[in-house]
Amino acid sequence: MLFFVSVGMLVDPAIILREPLPLLATVFIIVFGKSIAAFGIVRMFGHPNSTALTISASLAQIGEFSFILVSLGVSLALLPERGRDLVLAGAIISIMLNPLWFALLDKFLAERDASAKKASGEEKPVPRVELPVSQLFNHVVLVGHGRVGSVVSKALRQANTPFLVIEDTPGAVERLKKDGIEVITGNAAAAGMLQAANLAAARGLLVAIPDAFEGGQIVAKARAISAGLPIIARAHSEEEIAHLMHHGATSVIMGEMEIAKAMIAQIGAAGAAA
Repeated sequence: MLFFVSVGMLVDPAIILREPLPLLATVFIIVFGKSIAAFGIVRMFGHPNSTALTISASLAQIGEFSFILVSLGVSLALLPERGRDLVLAGAIISIMLNPLWFALLDKFLAERDASAKKASGEEKPVPRVELPVSQLFNHVVLVGHGRVGSVVSKALRQANTPFLVIEDTPGAVERLKKDGIEVITGNAAAAGMLQAANLAAARGLLVAIPDAFEGGQIVAKARAISAGLPIIARAHSEEEIAHLMHHGATSVIMGEMEIAKAMIAQIGAAGAAA
């Protein structure tokens, strides 16, 4: 940041009015000259047009090493200060234009792919596969089987409470299946996932994933399915608690708060025993 701010302070804005045609030629060489050369080189090596266009767009600007070369050229009297001003101004303009080239390239490639699919008949809607609905009843739906979720599932098994897990990590899914636990593979916020867990017949939903934003989506969808369902989620801050409660969570547990409560309870018990 300091480097680019320093370079920007060297730019003479008056050169835009003083020498517009030389500046325009400089920008043209940077943006189009480099891009055309890069496109030709990439195509010579046998890469497709999409790759060549992407590389061309990424090179349609000047990098920081060019500023060093320009400054060195001026210090060695190999380049006049007018040339440095043109290169610096052209570099700033090319950097500002670069996101535009990428946006135009993305639009062009998307339209080309859509036209190709339409011409080949591949643009047919893919029917969505309906997930089978769990046969569990009066069960607990546990979302996430990480550090917190694994402890919760162990406690549910010890209590002989029927439950199923929604998990998208392949390793965790395999371990759950190996242990004979019913698991639905995927993101709980995706369409049809909570319905497949038979949430309408569940006794409660436990959202044990650490991402409060995703958790809020899950809570909102669950609340839309069942207005009276107990929903318990986890959070890491007061803001996350407010976010989850706003989306319909019955209660939210913050780890730090529970640790503090346990410490206070234990020191109180120790004091009473003394």
